[in-house]
Amino acid sequence: MLKRASEERIFDFDKKAVGCWMVVEDIGPVRPVRIFVTHEALSGIDPREVRDVDGSLSIFDKNRDRIEQAANTKFDDGKIEDWPHEGQPVIVLRDSDF
Repeated sequence: MLKRASEERIFDFDKKAVGCWMVVEDIGPVRPVRIFVTHEALSGIDPREVRDVDGSLSIFDKNRDRIEQAANTKFDDGKIEDWPHEGQPVIVLRDSDF
């Protein structure tokens, strides 16, 4: 199970996704996991929002609980990407994850 590491989130222009950190719950030492939500997935969550960086961040903020639940589902199912971010595991949330 993952839990929120901080309120910080950023738009990653290379990945065209909003990224945030979560951590594995009840495990020590702290084990971070990078979460990326693609721009397309965010646009699918709220198609009325403007499709730009600010719009993506706004959708992310308004739907963070839903996004974190989807990240938990992928993590619990072992669906981790095969490439690390800053040496840490990565979960990418796409349209199909919502």
